[in-house]
Amino acid sequence: MRQSKWDSCGPRAARPAGGVIMAEKSQSKASLYALCFLVGGAYSLIGQLIGVALEPVVGPAFAAPCTLLCLGVLAVVLYVPGIHQRIAAVSGFGSILPFNGFACGIADAFQAGHANGGGFAGGIRSVGRLFLHVIVLSSVVNMLAGALAAFVTLPKLPVPQAPAMPLALLAGFVVAGLVCIAFQAVTDAGGFQVPNVLLVGQSLGGVLTLFGITDVLAAVGGYSFKILVMGAGQAVMATTTLAFAGNALMLAVTWGTFFALALFGIAAALLNLRLRSR
Repeated sequence: MRQSKWDSCGPRAARPAGGVIMAEKSQSKASLYALCFLVGGAYSLIGQLIGVALEPVVGPAFAAPCTLLCLGVLAVVLYVPGIHQRIAAVSGFGSILPFNGFACGIADAFQAGHANGGGFAGGIRSVGRLFLHVIVLSSVVNMLAGALAAFVTLPKLPVPQAPAMPLALLAGFVVAGLVCIAFQAVTDAGGFQVPNVLLVGQSLGGVLTLFGITDVLAAVGGYSFKILVMGAGQAVMATTTLAFAGNALMLAVTWGTFFALALFGIAAALLNLRLRSR
């Protein structure tokens, strides 16, 4: 039975080797966290550059969704030849929290369902379960938070001024890397499965917006934060509030982006299977 890479996230267990095992585990953990920070920061830096480039073209409102779609293309490019799989094996949440990682997680889920004897239909069912668990359930929480924000004003943290370029690139890299490490640490400490951590993480993205916490992270991190799952939760919450104010377009765009990324993931899985069968 093929297991999705999203069922767990962390370093491989060290083989017993007497008194050396603790050093091996420590080195493996240190390497994982370093690569988690660097890879998460690097992907988010790519997202930051794409978002900044797209903003004058499509406008601030559509720049983030378009950036996520570009990351979906990146996911296909990296997943089909197996590059993503090799990076994800050593970087944990650094390859998962950016939304190109979500598309690759969809690809993993499809291949798991496909390999377990379900064929294409089995792959789609597996994707549907993951999409429901991570995106739909967390979005329900975020939409409830958005509805609350439309009618109730809660005390919020002051939002700092966004750093100017090129400092914004460094700030985004650091914010994204630290968020990835935080998710990795929580997963390692509790032994949680990755989809459950993402469900809670994206839900928090919207709930914490009620108190301005994610607004602070978004101001400092820019698109580097917006392309993470917490940033997606913030987007669902904010666009739900807009919908209650009479503008439902951006909420529809947000949901459409999620579905598009899922399609990118399915395409990546099918192309990878075809390449491996040759």
